[in-house]
Amino acid sequence: MRSSLLDWLRKPSFWWPGRRRPADCHTASASSAGPPHTPDDGDYSPSPADYPVFPPPPPRSILENQTQYWEGITARKFGAPEGVFEDSSLFALYRLYEFLVLDHVIDYRNCLEAFWRQRNWAVQDIPDPKDGDAERYAFLAGCTFLLLRSFNERVALGLRRDNPSLITPEEAEAARNVPDHLRPWEKVPEWAAAVTPLEDTLVIPTLNGTLLTGKSDSKADPDFLEKNILLWKPHISFT
Repeated sequence: MRSSLLDWLRKPSFWWPGRRRPADCHTASASSAGPPHTPDDGDYSPSPADYPVFPPPPPRSILENQTQYWEGITARKFGAPEGVFEDSSLFALYRLYEFLVLDHVIDYRNCLEAFWRQRNWAVQDIPDPKDGDAERYAFLAGCTFLLLRSFNERVALGLRRDNPSLITPEEAEAARNVPDHLRPWEKVPEWAAAVTPLEDTLVIPTLNGTLLTGKSDSKADPDFLEKNILLWKPHISFT
């Protein structure tokens, strides 16, 4: 499951693990009439459970049924809603939100890496979801700060989102020597910076149910704290 999920996330196709990736790399989901490519395991008719629903539930609703919700995620065969044939940075942001709320570390790190590889998805250009749920909206805003930190960590090493997969040692050395003011630093979207902190603190447990002791806990993520969300600082590094 883990490796197939990473394979799916790394490609601009959104055929969920467990099904053969369609040849058309731009297909994000299938219509109710059936997928554009028949999977290897015989006839297939899409069902609602094969698709994610956007927006997903608010954080507290996900946390009330963590096991059931995760089972729903792993049962998906597509990464975008039914009838949607192209992925977007906003869909990716909501997927990152789901994995972070559930604290599935490998999966949210894979999401970060997959987002990084979409070189046309500048963090600051993520559209305002204008989410009607205050807690979900604040969490989404926090996710953009996480993307910013993760990506700028890579930029500080001399990496760029438009780098080829392999570069020579000489190219790597030249990249490390690029002056800071010429590096492609990411910025958070204006809407995310403007999202007001929650009135009541939203506390997100770890996967094993551990809760932080409070806002003064050094393990709390500082950007999520700005939105009054108490979240264990996520692991955001990837190679």
